[in-house]
Amino acid sequence: MPTKPDPANKAQAAAEAIRTLNHITLNGKLTAPQISSTVQALTALTDRMPQTLLQLADQLDQRARQDEICMDTGEHPAKPVSTALAALATATGCLAELSNALHQAASPLFSMAHQDAAAARTNR
Repeated sequence: MPTKPDPANKAQAAAEAIRTLNHITLNGKLTAPQISSTVQALTALTDRMPQTLLQLADQLDQRARQDEICMDTGEHPAKPVSTALAALATATGCLAELSNALHQAASPLFSMAHQDAAAARTNR
């Protein structure tokens, strides 16, 4: 029977991919189409994250309601769970703002071409 993928490993892989992207965009000379496609991919990533956060919050709430959470500190988990749920809801809202800004950026980027490519098309 195949094992289910570990969500933490998938999130870590995504974080590592962003770290790599940060290095590529730091020193790379990107064309306008590369910038556009990168922003579009980041927009898709951002649009998908709220579902993940909502599902994680739902799982946390279910574990708390089923009394399946204990704290290493010995304190009752109700307040820390409530704090985490509120923070996940805030993060979800922030992602909505980020998504909106990325969609606004992606729209004009979609029509941009690299100058050399545009010149080549004009000279045909």
